[in-house]
Amino acid sequence: MKNAETILKYMIAFLIQCLEELSDATDLPEQQFCYGEKTAFVECLEVLADWEQADKNGLDFNVEERFPL
Repeated sequence: MKNAETILKYMIAFLIQCLEELSDATDLPEQQFCYGEKTAFVECLEVLADWEQADKNGLDFNVEERFPL
């Protein structure tokens, strides 16, 4: 069983990786699914950014600046 800190670190790394893969997704009709994923992942990272140790665990940047929607 993993502790909460381990899971949060994994989630941050996973979401960043997903967003890097979706960096070209735009709000065009043919890309709606990918853009929806991108939007959801950005929102998740923004929530994780409130964690008091986020900046020490890979989330030391402004999420919307790095992954604009």
